[in-house]
Amino acid sequence: MSSLLVFTRDLRLDDNPALCAAAADGPMHCLFVKDEAILNSPTTSQRRQAFLDQCLDDVSRSLAERGAKLNLVYGDWFETVQRSIRDLKVDSVHVADDYSQYAQTRLQRLQDWCNDVGVSFHRHPGITVVPPGHLQPSGGGEYKVFTPYWRSWLKSSKRDIVTPPRSFNDSGLSSPPAESNLYPELSSEIIGGETHGWLRLHDWLQNGINSYEKDRDTPSVEGTSLLSPYLRFGCISPLRLVELCTHLPDSEPFVRQVVWRDFYAQILAARPDCSRSDYRDRGDIWNYDQNSFQSWVDGLTGFPLVDAGMRQLRSQGLMHNRVRMVTASFLIKDLHQDWRLGANYFMSQLLDGDVASNYLNWQWVAGTGTDSNPHRILNPSTQAKRFDGHAEYIRQWIPELSSLDKADALDPSPLLRETVGYPLPIVDHHESVELFKERRLTSVD
Repeated sequence: MSSLLVFTRDLRLDDNPALCAAAADGPMHCLFVKDEAILNSPTTSQRRQAFLDQCLDDVSRSLAERGAKLNLVYGDWFETVQRSIRDLKVDSVHVADDYSQYAQTRLQRLQDWCNDVGVSFHRHPGITVVPPGHLQPSGGGEYKVFTPYWRSWLKSSKRDIVTPPRSFNDSGLSSPPAESNLYPELSSEIIGGETHGWLRLHDWLQNGINSYEKDRDTPSVEGTSLLSPYLRFGCISPLRLVELCTHLPDSEPFVRQVVWRDFYAQILAARPDCSRSDYRDRGDIWNYDQNSFQSWVDGLTGFPLVDAGMRQLRSQGLMHNRVRMVTASFLIKDLHQDWRLGANYFMSQLLDGDVASNYLNWQWVAGTGTDSNPHRILNPSTQAKRFDGHAEYIRQWIPELSSLDKADALDPSPLLRETVGYPLPIVDHHESVELFKERRLTSVD
């Protein structure tokens, strides 16, 4: 007996069910395919690809330390895996289950082929805490509202955490990476891989999680975990993360955010088309104004919080979650632009770009998704005063406003804008949102 482990979004050794099952099936071969369809997609982020390369280097070293080798191949995903199965003459194939339309299509194609040629094919959990479909409302199907899902999730049983063999030539079990085995200091730079993910995780649990509820909506404060890129590529097990948080005081608000990943994954699994189609059709009428869209992309809308967020995104591939919602709301409800345009642009920039979380968060803001208030408006000026009242975030990311006092940075006068070279608002917020509401109500009628 021999097996093939196909890594996808589970680039870790700790709590990796696919890896442990493949290792138990006899001599194990490991493969990662740099899928040309994904790499050539217009929504592919070069920054995210660089992070992926770091993740692959890290998991390759970890496998080598235990006697296994990661084969890294560029090409068509299905054809490459198919060729590897034939060349290696393996008896079983193991892979983490995934839920986007593209992932489901390629997994089903591989499963059908394996069934035809008599190779045992196994899909494993590990990308979410609770696999999609395991929790359903009384009427069946997926949960469409978060709060009932959250309650059900809290009560649900979770799978056992698994640990990999010390060596892939014996059955001795190892422990997850220990803090003492990691780098002595946490780098300010976000570096890909399980090793750095564990270091950041330990730092967060010791120094950050207890103030998450207080700081999470303040973009000028480092009040979030920055673990999302590691979860996106599976460098950290979401189940391990939740388990480590369980007994910590004040951890529930953070765990709740982790559960949003599961919530969106179960929607995407049930409705793979919702990465490109309205989950709930509102009949919206969109403007396709390239100049307005480009002003938004470039951070030149004249609304300081929006522009600060867009400039951070372009510079770092990151954006604070509160600011993500404000910038998305502005594009959709002030500029009347199709949410898909914004979601695709975010996907092309974000370090943590995840199909389920990105596209369904955009739909939440657009009112076509799971928000119980589909007509919610986030006023960018009000949001700035509430969550960046001292304009620290705004002045950090907009150099034109960096020398102004907080009041002027939050709401610069036309004369100040001309003096420092910062644009006037490209729309009147109140007029724009009233028009958006009018259009939506008309489309519903």
